[in-house]
Amino acid sequence: MSDLSPLDGPPADGLERAFRLPENIAEDLEMAAIHQEIVTRMRREAAGIPMNTVQQLLMERIATSYVQAKMREESGQLTLRDIKDQNASWLAMTQEFNKLLQSSQDKLRDALFTEIQNVITSAIDDTVTDESTLRNLRRRLAGDFAAIDL
Repeated sequence: MSDLSPLDGPPADGLERAFRLPENIAEDLEMAAIHQEIVTRMRREAAGIPMNTVQQLLMERIATSYVQAKMREESGQLTLRDIKDQNASWLAMTQEFNKLLQSSQDKLRDALFTEIQNVITSAIDDTVTDESTLRNLRRRLAGDFAAIDL
């Protein structure tokens, strides 16, 4: 199921509660604002990508974990080892999110190029009747597209 809610808030599909911060964090208005900004930006970066429940919850975990880590660091509650372990865990979550974005962007790009190819092929086939000219035009287009390294 794809999330259809606006980009500036939590998903409007029953997961709103999952995006609510624990009370101790929500009371810190600055940290709550940072959490909301992280979620908003991540949702904007994932716009157009169908997101399942786990992917939606991953965004929440990334944002919440970051805010919790920041609060602990600022309060001096963490040792350097704690910070290292926490960062490793957080980076693992962000890598999963980045893989999702990259994979989806690759699929969208491939689909777009297929559509472009179909439009160009259709236009050429409808207007160019000479086989030699058609072959040369197709070679030229293939070479030009290869040269821009998309």
